[in-house]
Amino acid sequence: MGRGDIGHPDSTFEDVAAELAKSRTVILYDRAGYGRSERGKAPRDAAAAARELSGLLAQSGVAPPYVLSGHSLGGLFAEYYAAKHPDQISGLILEESRPAHFSRICIAALGAGPCLPAAWMEWFLPNGAGDEIAALAEMMGQVASTTPVKDKPVLVLSRPRNDTAEISFGSLWSKAQADLAARYPGSRHLSAKAGGHDLHHDQREWFLASVQDFLSRMH
Repeated sequence: MGRGDIGHPDSTFEDVAAELAKSRTVILYDRAGYGRSERGKAPRDAAAAARELSGLLAQSGVAPPYVLSGHSLGGLFAEYYAAKHPDQISGLILEESRPAHFSRICIAALGAGPCLPAAWMEWFLPNGAGDEIAALAEMMGQVASTTPVKDKPVLVLSRPRNDTAEISFGSLWSKAQADLAARYPGSRHLSAKAGGHDLHHDQREWFLASVQDFLSRMH
């Protein structure tokens, strides 16, 4: 299990990881510039994250294939890694993952303000977060240009659906999550009944049940 969003170290996933680890081997890691990991060389794009994850997994002693999980921005990295290393992947879990096309459609509808991380956030986030924000456009382009991994089970977990006709960040996000699931034919897309962006925290039991059911169906 990878980790994932802008600004949070792997410790935010320790609770759910401990539960999943009762029946499976779980690997949590901090990307460069987060938590216990040193800051990496720029650009901090999807290619850099994939290269470093590949090295980490090789040193872990845990043999592939892996079920790769990514949350928020981490979902972009998970998608990219799966596309580039399909032979190492047995499944993909995308929790509130930022679709590669989301910034483009959001900016077109609402302008940049609501759609991109605010510049002031970099003052309060780990170095790795600022570096990734700087490379956001590049990493989204990298993911969009890849051929999605095929013939692998994919689980998309998202916040409650917003199907209102009014164009807002929430309605655009819900549509983009559906588009993300459609990017992987045969994927399973589940929307929580409550909660926000951090479903593994806000809806812990639902998150765990959804992931465990997904994993059980893989065998």
